[in-house]
Amino acid sequence: MKFRRTRSLVGYWSEGEFVLEDYLTEKSSDVDEDNAVVVDEATLRLLDKFDDWTDVDAVAAELPDYSAESVREAVDTLVDAGLLRTPEMAEREDQLAVEWAHWSQEARFFHFGTKDAVYIGDDDEHRSAAAEVALASGPPPEIFKSYPDAPRVRLPRAFLPLRGEFGEVLLSRRTHRAFTPTPVGLRELATVLHYTFAPMYFVDAREYGTLFMRTSPGGGARQELEAYVGVLNVDGVTPGLYHYNVEQHSLELIDPDFAAADVDRLAFGQQMAVTSGFVVFMTALVQRAAYKYRHPRTLRMIMLDAGHLAQTFNLVCTAAGLGPFQTAAFRDTEVERALGIDGIAETALYLLGAGNPAGPVDGRPIDMTLAAQPV
Repeated sequence: MKFRRTRSLVGYWSEGEFVLEDYLTEKSSDVDEDNAVVVDEATLRLLDKFDDWTDVDAVAAELPDYSAESVREAVDTLVDAGLLRTPEMAEREDQLAVEWAHWSQEARFFHFGTKDAVYIGDDDEHRSAAAEVALASGPPPEIFKSYPDAPRVRLPRAFLPLRGEFGEVLLSRRTHRAFTPTPVGLRELATVLHYTFAPMYFVDAREYGTLFMRTSPGGGARQELEAYVGVLNVDGVTPGLYHYNVEQHSLELIDPDFAAADVDRLAFGQQMAVTSGFVVFMTALVQRAAYKYRHPRTLRMIMLDAGHLAQTFNLVCTAAGLGPFQTAAFRDTEVERALGIDGIAETALYLLGAGNPAGPVDGRPIDMTLAAQPV
């Protein structure tokens, strides 16, 4: 009979032992399971023999130091452990190889490795038990980040009335890639930052202290996302790179020399970013989320939260008369270096921006032909 090494294996060191994990194995969402298998050097050598469909007797012939029977027993053990497949067992991984062919092991491991997490429940008993574990590790992270010694621009709180009915704003939202030279108004910038990132309400989260709520949903109100604003062409604000202090509704200057040339480099030359009035680098302070939510699935939540905020940003920009855009194409490490963050405790996630649109603002597709005829 022929066998093949499981294609969806990831190996790593865990507590001093080398383990292999099959991330494609379906897990229960009722019981927290760990399917990592401890392996030794001999096991790895044996698995290496099964890179493609191979007969067990042929492998036994290549291992004269072991009896054929012992090799067959070892193979049976590896099949039971999910490290080897029979042709009948390989359907899912063969499908994965086709459907996910353009994405690497990193994407596959993240997606399938964080599926089917066990939800512990939201009743008082489970909440208290989870909070006890969190509090035992130390006090909760601060809910606000600030640069107290940085020069500060205090933004106006005379927020613009957001124009139009909700349906009109929703239908008018488009990604804009061309902007006029007219500076973005200070009130427009202040309005967008406030309604996207600033606190709307504060809540008593009991064991976790005081938290705040934004206009967008955020997992557990952890509010792990921060905003750094690259001002390029905003009326009344000196160009530079700033941190948006959500508590004080102010811009804290990080780099006075930050300019369009830096955006050109960081955003791979995307002209919508270079010619915009301002860009926003969205980052995540990991411990704010991980303090309460300790399963790796939380990383999914953080990315979903970034998407929620980006959509709110787009709609508020549209309602304020600006043309928004968003892109995941940026130089992560260089962005983090420019922001002065380490990429570990705080990491870059998303790039947003806006300007005064040069194209139509009625929601029609920009630079694309409407499909008016059957095709």
